[in-house]
Amino acid sequence: MAPEQSDAASPRDENAPRSPRSPISPRRRGTAGDGDFISPTRRATGLDDPGSGIRRRSSVASRRSGSGVPSLAPRTTLAERTQGRFTMAGPEETPQLRLAHEPFVQPGYGDLNPSYEQPANAKPVWGLAKPLPRVVRPGMVPTKEELLEARANVQLPAENSQKLGLDVDPNDLEQGQIEKTADPRKMAAQNLSTVPEGETPSPSETHEGPPHLSDEPLEPVPEEPELRADDGKDVLDDLPNLEEIEAAYPDDLHPLVQELVEDEVHNNHTTWSVIRTHHREALAESLGVFVQLFVGFSADLAVTVADAGNPNTTAWAWGLATMMGIYVSGGVSGAHFNPAITIMLWFYRGFPKRKMPEYFAAQFLGAFIAALAAYGLYYESIRHYQLTHDATDIINSFVTNQREAWIGPGTAFFTEFLGTMILSTVVLALGDDQNAPPGAGMNSLIVGLMVACLTMTFAYQTGAALNPSRDFGPRLALLAVGYPSSLFTNPYWFYGPWVGAVTGSFMGAFLYDFFIFTGGESPVNYPWERTQRAMRKSRMKWKKRLRLSRLSRRERGEKTVR
Repeated sequence: MAPEQSDAASPRDENAPRSPRSPISPRRRGTAGDGDFISPTRRATGLDDPGSGIRRRSSVASRRSGSGVPSLAPRTTLAERTQGRFTMAGPEETPQLRLAHEPFVQPGYGDLNPSYEQPANAKPVWGLAKPLPRVVRPGMVPTKEELLEARANVQLPAENSQKLGLDVDPNDLEQGQIEKTADPRKMAAQNLSTVPEGETPSPSETHEGPPHLSDEPLEPVPEEPELRADDGKDVLDDLPNLEEIEAAYPDDLHPLVQELVEDEVHNNHTTWSVIRTHHREALAESLGVFVQLFVGFSADLAVTVADAGNPNTTAWAWGLATMMGIYVSGGVSGAHFNPAITIMLWFYRGFPKRKMPEYFAAQFLGAFIAALAAYGLYYESIRHYQLTHDATDIINSFVTNQREAWIGPGTAFFTEFLGTMILSTVVLALGDDQNAPPGAGMNSLIVGLMVACLTMTFAYQTGAALNPSRDFGPRLALLAVGYPSSLFTNPYWFYGPWVGAVTGSFMGAFLYDFFIFTGGESPVNYPWERTQRAMRKSRMKWKKRLRLSRLSRRERGEKTVR
């Protein structure tokens, strides 16, 4: 046994055949019977190219240390992983915990559904289900003049501190080791240490040592096998031509649908699946709003017509309904459910403004349909309740207003303003990956508990809309089913859920960014001059677009005359 063990421990011969399960060999998934098969479609589209920047989602077995052998790495304790810094957010997620929650993926499934192969963060999602994305905004980028000026006026930290008459250790300034009780000028001095453009900092400046070099020689990377069939013919030659595919489309499709079908991806087999791909975020937002508001309105009606319910029941129902809605659409649309949150995320976190009209339409449409569905479900109970009670109770189950006669416009406004301010502050805190973000899947539960708490706190005086669509959609629905137009005679519907909620969301986001957030995507954290420059560029773009549209209209008119 000794010679065998010594041979096993000896370095491997370079000419020895390598096992197909070698850790350095790329794992490919194809048909169930051919482990080396590569989908021609995926190969043609570049999904297997390591330089394309798109990583593949593999099956559960391929994620477990390559060959499925349990990792022999030593276990670490919570104290070691957090370095003694315990937080109320709980322990961080471990690789073993992530693997335990991953689904089974049958071999070949990814070949038929390439969209499943895309990484989870292939595109940004501004929402309540996970931390908010980090994006570069126009106001963050300095101009060339600002860079040249900063380079010309560069000062070393020691020189700057000496000019200020401060006794500061330059080494502490270089490393950022400045005590919080020190003079603020000392902390500002460290920001003046810059590296000239075109130069690379040395390892001593970046406090990084040389990379760890292993004594073991690097193993050669195996060559990619050619895609050839059994008869020696190239597999790529058998792929259908794009022109042949386009020729197979029916000619009687609507031009809009025909254009969408031309952009069809592999796993979109129907016309509706193509349309859903282009409007998936708005559709998910509308469905999430419907689930949230339908459950909430139904809970309000159940407590009202029963005439014996606990008011806190509706608060818990609204919180859990919000949680369900976020679970439905949070990973796709972000589950804003609120135009005030959408506007706030655009201004403070860079949510694309081109998506805002579609989100607004989805939010109001979902609220309108949810109110109609809840009213239709409880129609008989509502008619029976109105025989002995006032219709105002039913209206209060759908819309918000001044619940008592002594509540003035100022109180109603600030109830919505302060409630939405707290809402947006907590939303940004949960989305800040540098604060204390909750674990995977916990954002929905925490936001639901927050909504339940805010409903208990602010619902007594106004009903706590905290959301323009949650109040405006049901008002239109009640008008549609025959309720009087007095729903819009009281101006509360405008200054409460609209003005109060939008301004409150902006104030809450400003407070969080002013006191806590350090990301550059917030306008609070970059100079006002850059914001003005970005606004000027945006105005110039819109002027060009409007001029082009006007010219196109004139040209169309001239062509019509001719």
